[in-house]
Amino acid sequence: MKKTITSIAIILCLLSGGAWSHHEDPNTKIAFAMESEPIPEKILNDNFSILLQKLSPKLKEQNFKITTLGFDSKENKISIGVNASQQYIHKTEKSIKKIVHESSQQTLFKNYSIDVYKLILDSPDPHKLALERNDTLTTTFQEDLKAKEYIEIESIRIRDKDTKLLVEINTSIQRTNLLNINRGKEIELEIKKSLTNSFYKDELKRLEVFVYNNKHEKIN
Repeated sequence: MKKTITSIAIILCLLSGGAWSHHEDPNTKIAFAMESEPIPEKILNDNFSILLQKLSPKLKEQNFKITTLGFDSKENKISIGVNASQQYIHKTEKSIKKIVHESSQQTLFKNYSIDVYKLILDSPDPHKLALERNDTLTTTFQEDLKAKEYIEIESIRIRDKDTKLLVEINTSIQRTNLLNINRGKEIELEIKKSLTNSFYKDELKRLEVFVYNNKHEKIN
């Protein structure tokens, strides 16, 4: 009988001790709880796409210079890259974070931190861009002139010189007379029309067109 009482007393002490410990440290329960399973990346990606659909019009409305917007599931962080000066970031960071925070509530990202940072973009090579533009325009001019049956066109060369965009067109026209001069002017006009209807229409203000006969004499 004494052994039974002692056992019960020990159990009561353990229980009371456990209760006291729990009272003192409310986080004790967490230590014994099983960790939640991580959310699959695909589900996170799908949900982030939905979040972006909500965010995009709100951010666009404010004209923020945002280049990238993504998340890191390991760090539980939403990252926002801004292509602007640090001064601009200091000025807009609070507003950007507020919009993202409010939109992320009721989503899987409601407890994610929000990081707004300066995104440094590589400056494009102007020479490479000019070559790509010239190649595109050359093809455009050739196709447009061919479609309008300017069969005398032999070659088209486009180059930048100083502040001008030069278009040089070699033709099979043999003589410099009034008829051929008018034909040269027609070709020049078609080049300007093609440029106006292209992605590079802003180049029109610095365009110069030279139409040559087969002796390399200007006929426009």
